[in-house]
Amino acid sequence: MNAVRFAGATRTRELPAACAELADRLHATALAELPEDEVRGLSERYDAAVAGADTDENEILRLLTRPFSLRLDTPEYYRYTGMHVTGWYLARREDPYEASLLLVHALVTDLIALEEREAGLHETTVEEGAERVSRLRAVLDHLGGSPLGPDRTMASAESVRLAGHDDTLVRDLLVVNRCSGFRRSDKHDEHMFMRSVQACEVAFFLVRWTARRATEAVGRAPAEYALRIRQFASAAELLNVVFHALRTLTPELFMGFRDATGSASAVQSLNYHLMELVVYGYDERKSETYGRFAHLAPVNSLRLRRFTSLRDAAAGSADADVREAFAASEAPLHVWRGRHYGFGRRYLPEMTGSGGTEGAGYLKRFVGKAGLPSGDSIDDTEQLLTRFAFC
Repeated sequence: MNAVRFAGATRTRELPAACAELADRLHATALAELPEDEVRGLSERYDAAVAGADTDENEILRLLTRPFSLRLDTPEYYRYTGMHVTGWYLARREDPYEASLLLVHALVTDLIALEEREAGLHETTVEEGAERVSRLRAVLDHLGGSPLGPDRTMASAESVRLAGHDDTLVRDLLVVNRCSGFRRSDKHDEHMFMRSVQACEVAFFLVRWTARRATEAVGRAPAEYALRIRQFASAAELLNVVFHALRTLTPELFMGFRDATGSASAVQSLNYHLMELVVYGYDERKSETYGRFAHLAPVNSLRLRRFTSLRDAAAGSADADVREAFAASEAPLHVWRGRHYGFGRRYLPEMTGSGGTEGAGYLKRFVGKAGLPSGDSIDDTEQLLTRFAFC
């Protein structure tokens, strides 16, 4: 499938001048080196935009400056990744599944364009850059085959082409691209890391969203279950395809910017933990982790400990096809957990993780998912368990 740069498809609705200028500044700056007075200024601009009129400029300024707020108690991971911008985008879409695919497509196509434009200008060799682009194109291919309906995929439905003619969608994708993805270092390869993290966050959400829909369909709507479990498998495999591209980031390149990311860590990702909850049920082994971060506290609630996971719903079905479909569709998640552990061993072999965990050792403990039975179903389909999560 040919890449379409949604975010660059039109400039008829570029950001307001003040927002575009600030976005240029933030994208061109190593944020870890921002002077304290400039951070204070950005925080004040955020407060002013929040208190100001509900204009397009103030809306974009709020998105741009929220990570710098000295008033908000935002977890470091969310200051770094800018997931509030993704949440803004998805809240404006009717179909979160297709919207998520288009978002990842837009971010990856822009990353490909960046890699091609700056080939040979950084520590990444031309050969490494070419391999990275090849693997990123494989991400686009996977997105193109993602099922939208019983007889539709993102490619055959021409979603990508049609999206380029939707001015509102194009502008919203431009906003996500311009209002997120800021590097804390001056290293080119942090672009690859940042966009990979963003893509994985969207995939975590997609796995959770499709798992919820599949769980609801067990025993009630066989055709719906068949579609959602296919989408679930595709979203799970997206994690593997993104990780395959991320492996073009060598340990040496990774260590070139790791310190600048500070205490930002995916262990703080609410989307990740909610994904595991919805698919597998509450994991008692993570209770200490949930207790360390205030924004993860809801996952420790007794209400969610009684939640019925997709795995348990499928296992309890009398229909062998339901059970077998889940087992086959869940396999990519098991592969991803192994690769995530392998990533930790390769990049942080004898180091603590940035979130205060024991690095690779922490990841190893959660590769297996046996013995985590869930309880009775709860009625909470449209709130915490199904919306994109950010802090």
